[in-house]
Amino acid sequence: MTSVFIGDLVEAHFVERVNRFLCTVVLDGHNVEAHLHDPGRLTELLLPHARVLLREENSPHRKTKYDLVGIYTGQTLVSCDSRVPNRLIKKALEEKALLEFSGYTEVIPEYTYQNSRIDFCLDHKTLIEVKGATLVENGLALFPDAPTERGRKHVQTLIDSLYQGFSSNILFVIQRPDAYKFSPNKNTDPEFADLLSQAAKKGVAILVYTSEFKDNYMHLREKISLIEL
Repeated sequence: MTSVFIGDLVEAHFVERVNRFLCTVVLDGHNVEAHLHDPGRLTELLLPHARVLLREENSPHRKTKYDLVGIYTGQTLVSCDSRVPNRLIKKALEEKALLEFSGYTEVIPEYTYQNSRIDFCLDHKTLIEVKGATLVENGLALFPDAPTERGRKHVQTLIDSLYQGFSSNILFVIQRPDAYKFSPNKNTDPEFADLLSQAAKKGVAILVYTSEFKDNYMHLREKISLIEL
């Protein structure tokens, strides 16, 4: 099972989201600021008094001492660091742990195609764009939780790449283990949902995996199904 180390963590309680990337939490009885590396809304997770996990960062150039990397919803721990899905898939590709991809010799991160930067390319032939998702409703994972112009651009690029002979894939990593199926979030971004449906019909592979945040590690879990696009 592919895993990546998240770090040494401490528990705190959420107070408020100050702006897109800054939160206030209570740690050891004191209000402290923590960086949140996730542009999504997370409104169903970032609730007053929610248990959260922080990782201490010691860079002298930072304004905050901590990163907020996990949020509990009930007993489920959700990863809220948007960098983690790429780290996890990079390691899985290096370990050749994803059965959908085989026979490649080179993993190229941040591959430039047209005017987009795609997360991975295998042997200059196979494009893989990775998207992390945190929103799950009654076992249904939904992406995005906020309108995503960047996401639409990436899907269109993957469609265009098919005509140049690429094998193209979009891989959703659900940053929690409690999802059983996946759907684009039509209510939040109907344009993205329509474009993803077009991509699937034209030959872009849509892959969805769950993951689990446990024992200071993020673990890649099972592949789950899509509802009809």
